[in-house]
Amino acid sequence: MSKQTNTFKFAGKASLSKNALALIYDLEGFSRFFNQPDVQDYVPVFLNHVSEAMAVCLFGSSSSRGDAYWNKLKGRPHKPLGLRVVHEKFLGDGALYIILPIAGESDFAADTLRTLCNRLWLLKSNFENVVKKSLELVPVVEVPRKIRFGVSRGSVYELKKPNTTAREYIGFCINLASRLQSYCPDLGFIASARLMIPDAKLEKSGYRKTVATKIRGFADEIVIVDATEYDALPVETRDNLFRDPE
Repeated sequence: MSKQTNTFKFAGKASLSKNALALIYDLEGFSRFFNQPDVQDYVPVFLNHVSEAMAVCLFGSSSSRGDAYWNKLKGRPHKPLGLRVVHEKFLGDGALYIILPIAGESDFAADTLRTLCNRLWLLKSNFENVVKKSLELVPVVEVPRKIRFGVSRGSVYELKKPNTTAREYIGFCINLASRLQSYCPDLGFIASARLMIPDAKLEKSGYRKTVATKIRGFADEIVIVDATEYDALPVETRDNLFRDPE
């Protein structure tokens, strides 16, 4: 038997920085789902339903992906956004996506980012319809019933593994997106204001900005939340986790 001398090794230098979105989702209750008999028969089926829904949000509707059936406006197609997903990674109870601007562009269009936020919010708000569809083939009760999203933007750096096409990414925005998705479970969708979507466009889609004050390992961060959901939070929760921008 050959002796293993290391677990992984990256090339000695990271890539030049790339302007990217970091998108992370988490499936609430995945551990309970996983700790059931015959889990190997059901977990992949459920995860594939979620992944297919994410594909529609990111890439638009198609004959193979279908439409956004979870939307209350059933059958409404999603147009392609042109975004480039250069990395996706399963995280055990969710996934990470690294997304670059449209080919040939160095930056993201504000309307494209707003549309993506709208799609993620709709999926989060109507996730029970994805669950319902999955239950046709997943005969257990304890399935994840909620999905949470965290989205941020910034520079990412690609780490290459020698003699393979495998890639990993590091960057401030990845860590921030991870913290945002778990920051206030009652909201379920939080994006960093680093997306740089103009206030007028945010307001048009029903969002508002507020300041998250207790993100673990981060200073105060201006974030984007759904205004109606934010106003419905218990006062104690808002006072504990957020404050108004100055």
